[in-house]
Amino acid sequence: MRLTSRLIAAAVISVMTGVALTSCGGSDLPMPPNGPNPQSFSTNNALLRIVNGSPTAGSACNVGGAPTTCIDVVVDGTTVARGVPYPVVSALDQFAILPYVSVPSGQALIQIYQAGTTKLLYGLPVSVSANKKYSFVLAGQAPLPPPSPPFFQGYLFNDGLFNSTFGSTMADFHNASPNAVGVQFQVTCNACQAGGQPIGNPSQNAGAIVGPVSLIPSANYTLGTATQSIPASALGTNPGSVLPDPKGKPNVSIYLVDTVGGSGNFQVIGIEDSNG
Repeated sequence: MRLTSRLIAAAVISVMTGVALTSCGGSDLPMPPNGPNPQSFSTNNALLRIVNGSPTAGSACNVGGAPTTCIDVVVDGTTVARGVPYPVVSALDQFAILPYVSVPSGQALIQIYQAGTTKLLYGLPVSVSANKKYSFVLAGQAPLPPPSPPFFQGYLFNDGLFNSTFGSTMADFHNASPNAVGVQFQVTCNACQAGGQPIGNPSQNAGAIVGPVSLIPSANYTLGTATQSIPASALGTNPGSVLPDPKGKPNVSIYLVDTVGGSGNFQVIGIEDSNG
């Protein structure tokens, strides 16, 4: 079950702010903010974001009083971040979902380790194209069985580009949970249809993405599925769960990831994103 203590969440933000600055500071990869601001891509480059969506893959760690698991992330031989936590509290979402990094188009080698060790959890190349952006989510709760390589499941999503106009908002929805079988993405809000607004087709399985899609500007947003959701207030700074966030970024990226257990055990995490 996801921890929800406000005291833990406050401690997490305090601790992880320092960790994030330390872990990203040593990278020699360009590190645009989450959801790159409207700007040209580097020539022949793609943007790639890594997400820790596995509750069991990483090594045991404690972040701001919240016991969880953490991973180290290397892309094309360069350490992108160390101690990336699995988000057991919503305050960790922004640290489990890393900023985009710029990588040459073609094959990008992703290596993910248990934090502080040389135990390789994932170590395969992914194909990326110039002027596109991607999310790669480490997923599942155990390495895949043979004949697959002995790594945890990984899902690569082509995120598409946000292009919301002033006062409007967009979202994309990623199913990166093997436990989330045949889900219907959904949002609720004051201006949404009664009972919730379905997003995309029903029966979305792991590896599926829907979006970017335009959402109705409104307050009291929740985003996720018919059974699991997260309030928009958990993604940004507005207490009224308003989208677009009047004090933050206009768009949101939503991910379904496993929690410990079998089918049906998953949670919704997310982050605000800028256009681009």
